[in-house]
Amino acid sequence: MSNDAPPLHVEVREAAAPLAGSPPAVLIHGWASSSIYWEPLAQELLDAGHRVWILDLPGYHPGEELPGDFAWTLDSAAAAVAAAIAARTAEAVHVAGHSLGGSVALTLAAHHPERVATLALVGMVPAPPNQGFRTMLLSQLEQGFIDAGTRAKCMKAWFGPLPAEETKLLSRGFEVPFPVLAASGTAAMAGVAPEVPGLVKAPTLVLTGTADRLRTPEQVQEFVSGSPLRRLAAVPGAGHSVHWEQPRACAVALHEFWKESWPPPA
Repeated sequence: MSNDAPPLHVEVREAAAPLAGSPPAVLIHGWASSSIYWEPLAQELLDAGHRVWILDLPGYHPGEELPGDFAWTLDSAAAAVAAAIAARTAEAVHVAGHSLGGSVALTLAAHHPERVATLALVGMVPAPPNQGFRTMLLSQLEQGFIDAGTRAKCMKAWFGPLPAEETKLLSRGFEVPFPVLAASGTAAMAGVAPEVPGLVKAPTLVLTGTADRLRTPEQVQEFVSGSPLRRLAAVPGAGHSVHWEQPRACAVALHEFWKESWPPPA
């Protein structure tokens, strides 16, 4: 099996009034998600002067076909992200990953540290997989497709109640070919390797909603307290998709984190 993915699709957006010396912010989506759910946060960051790069993980861009021998793992996805960054800049970038994207971002920071100026884990800390997600995914793998009921349960857990138009928009990630959903979901369920968090030397922000059902407050606090490089920004009342629910609060937290963490002290 190969770890080489095709070049990732990256949407590059420039701020109208860019902040001098600020690295690009690279946003990495989660499982069964599309990059569309970054739109509100991306606009807030652009308005604050940050360059924003929104990328699609291997196999997630519409029409993309992965090589038949590509092995979808956190390591191979992180390598693809590293290559996408290197193809566009020689400098380190701010990386923010949501859920599965957070696992990819954490792996990237551990194994490709030269690419990561700072790390933001959105709705994610490395912890044993949510048992409900694990049971759900295994049942879908057995039947060979993601059924409508499972889609509805995921959307409710990730976003809470949504208007019909937003539900249609945000559920586009389930249109990704099933083999990609299965392989990336399996990678999400496996989680990051135990040694990965300790390898990360980049300043790290955990950005979470206090009503997130996928990670407990105890899991979040245990991870944050494990290193002086880590800090927590908790958005009151927000759920798993805190960046969608509260984009302004997330943008403020990220802006302050980046301003305080980069460039590092001499």
